[in-house]
Amino acid sequence: MLYLKAQELSQMQDVFNANPLQDEKEIDRFYQDATEARTGDAYSGFVEKMGLLLEDSRQSLIHKLFIGHAGVGKTTELYRLKHIAEEKKFLTCMGRCDIDLDSGDIEYTDVLFYILDLLVNQACLEGLKISDRVVKKIENYWNSSTELVRTISMQAETEFSLGLGSETGVMKVIQLLASVKAILKNSAESKREIRTQIEPRSSELIHQIKEVIEEVRSQLQEKGRPEIPFVILDGLDKIPLAQARKIFQENGSRFQGLQIHLLVTFPISLSYTPEYKDIQVWFPNPEKLPMIKIRNWQQGAYQDDYTEGVDTVRAIIGKRAELSLFVEEALSELINYTGGYIRDLFRCICEAALRARLRKSRIIELEDARKALAVLESDINGRYSDELIGKMEDIYRGNKHVSTSEEITVLLQIGAVLEYNGTRWCDLHPLVEKWLVENNKITG
Repeated sequence: MLYLKAQELSQMQDVFNANPLQDEKEIDRFYQDATEARTGDAYSGFVEKMGLLLEDSRQSLIHKLFIGHAGVGKTTELYRLKHIAEEKKFLTCMGRCDIDLDSGDIEYTDVLFYILDLLVNQACLEGLKISDRVVKKIENYWNSSTELVRTISMQAETEFSLGLGSETGVMKVIQLLASVKAILKNSAESKREIRTQIEPRSSELIHQIKEVIEEVRSQLQEKGRPEIPFVILDGLDKIPLAQARKIFQENGSRFQGLQIHLLVTFPISLSYTPEYKDIQVWFPNPEKLPMIKIRNWQQGAYQDDYTEGVDTVRAIIGKRAELSLFVEEALSELINYTGGYIRDLFRCICEAALRARLRKSRIIELEDARKALAVLESDINGRYSDELIGKMEDIYRGNKHVSTSEEITVLLQIGAVLEYNGTRWCDLHPLVEKWLVENNKITG
């Protein structure tokens, strides 16, 4: 963890890396509130709203989607929410599906398993007991699944054979679940073997989760804490759309019987499909984290005097580095051509800093910024089909409130089109727009 502002270009790679802000000290040092610049409403902050909802939920459950482009800052906001929920004494489990599982191949049974794994581990970390009866059920379930898991279970049993009492059983289960998680992440063949056995018995898996939740809730209540556990699943916004449809649309009902607060990230492109309405039956009132608006579209025209977004992005940069490290024109170019997309902005700053250092310069000049932007432009622009170019031209000419279509789903997925504001207007990525105009794909 790094907590110091960059004073020279050699420090830029560390402070402008793509990692989310996680611990409280890091958040306190580098976090810049961008709520108003994202939504036009200073009181629409996602974390603050969720904090109030958690406070107000005595018995009612919160099951929500959290939607936004990859790299827009969702994970940082989720870590902020995690800290707030912990301060409010909630049993809070946050899982990174993109790290702990295989984000390229996730099924709903993997997600259910992961929820069980998170709950068991967090309960033990907080000194809550899981009874021998429930531990035995979990063991028996996995022991009866496949020969592979039976072997893993026997290894865990051997490892903890010298222990005594129920704690030994719990630790053995934790080791067992960790081994299954490793398989789901790393071994395609073994993963298929486990899924083949588990899917027909998914109701048993759900029952295990319910029993763990029931035991945890009763102990939380005894301790005077909020009794409903809070589970945050990050990284599900990065999974293939076909698998996202299976998890959220076809199997969304399977999560409803779980007596937990559940917040999951969700692919932004899927929110522009006809299936989205069906998914909201299981996950109503989704939360969104739009891009920071560098320019604002209102009443059919851009608002030239929209400075809130630019000022906010400058403040984000200023939290991490001395602004004197940038020539003003270079800083403006970096901000304007990354369109409020923080991941792209940080990437370009790192590239520009390297180029400046190669020139033996101590500051980022306009030349460095433009070359860094050119690298990003070459990565995000490529062979667009006529249909995609047609949709992009439509957006360019003023149809910012786009409807559901296969084309917009693809464009959102690849980051060629960016979503802004609570009213869900979209715009071309500035570098995509530049490329289209310069290459005569669109005119005017």
